Amino acid sequence: MDHKHRRARSAGLGLLASMLLAACGGGGGSSLPAAGTNFPLQSAMSALLTAGSTRSASISGTALYQGVSVPISGSVTLSIAPLTQTTVLFNAYNAVYAVFGVDGTVTVAGQSLSLSSSQQTYFTTALQPLGYTSSAAYCVAATAGSYPATVQLGDSGGVVSYNCYSDSTLAVPIGTESLSYKVGPGTSSTNVTVSLIDTTTTSSGQTSSSETDNYLLSTDGALSLSSASLSLTDSGVLLNMQLTL
Repeated sequence: MDHKHRRARSAGLGLLASMLLAACGGGGGSSLPAAGTNFPLQSAMSALLTAGSTRSASISGTALYQGVSVPISGSVTLSIAPLTQTTVLFNAYNAVYAVFGVDGTVTVAGQSLSLSSSQQTYFTTALQPLGYTSSAAYCVAATAGSYPATVQLGDSGGVVSYNCYSDSTLAVPIGTESLSYKVGPGTSSTNVTVSLIDTTTTSSGQTSSSETDNYLLSTDGALSLSSASLSLTDSGVLLNMQLTL
């Protein structure tokens, strides 16, 4: 999901697990909605967070290290626990949060590894993104982010930018993260693909990962998941992966 989709947290596939927390997706087709058709992105995202979700996905891709490429495959369960009903304090805001999780198995070069990771993503009571925490990162927005109330085919823009630290003391910066969106064709004249693009950088300003999560959004506010792509570099290993739901 939006809150897909994540800062590099640990080496190897533990890192991969946290990067895949919100992967979900859309599609593509030749039938376009009529010009000026509105799609309710903000309320659709709010409904998904409020209700929670559990989906299964398959993983495919490659890992490249010192010129040697090996295949990646596997399957994961992606989950969003429903939003908390009570507020907590996060970065001086009254906030609610949802727990995003991923569990499954990935095979790399013939070796299978178990994945298990979770993070808490925080929102204002109006469900504006505020930040997230995991075992190795504490990321906060300078100001609360916002999804547009409605979008149309061809729209694009920013959602939120985070400053990330090693922990809640905010003493050790580890980089930044930005989330943006763009709206492309869906699978029919009554939906569009909303692509959420998540980019992380290191404290030195180098891009460390790029993830695109594709959501199908219909005119009635239904939100469905089908695909995502992810590219990240960790300890000299370049991972390029696709998820299909």
